[in-house]
Amino acid sequence: MPNQEKLPRAWVYARIPGDCAATRASYDACCRQAGDDGCTVVGGSIDYKGHGPLRDGYQSMLRSIRDSKVNCVYVCRMRQISGKERYLYAFFKCAMKHYVKVRTLEYSLPDRLQQYRLGKRIEAYARRTGAPLPRLGSKLRAPPGLCPITGSAQPSTSGVER
Repeated sequence: MPNQEKLPRAWVYARIPGDCAATRASYDACCRQAGDDGCTVVGGSIDYKGHGPLRDGYQSMLRSIRDSKVNCVYVCRMRQISGKERYLYAFFKCAMKHYVKVRTLEYSLPDRLQQYRLGKRIEAYARRTGAPLPRLGSKLRAPPGLCPITGSAQPSTSGVER
């Protein structure tokens, strides 16, 4: 068995207001996926009710990210983080700043974010601050040369055009 301290540390988050069974099933599915991806689940939170960024479970997740206790977050759908773009943007800024990988289960994160202005805002934030784009789970990695958020071509970092 691999050394537990060297495995990626994952946080699992779930929230489906008003549906306790679906919320729990979502949490369990994320735990299974984290294990399948070779991660150790070191924490998790479930918000059964509440809205906005002040939910207890959501704040616990952000604290764990900021304290560098985790290096990947598993969530079933980004809608469980928030349905509002400004809160998703704040979540991704935090993840990027702390080099945290984000893994969703229901769809490809780059494809989903490309549908919104959010992907372009995340790319602009990365260019402006030098923060890395959120790394995606192994099954969701973007093809070489493409931005993992929007799917657009990334500029060469070597300064030499090919």
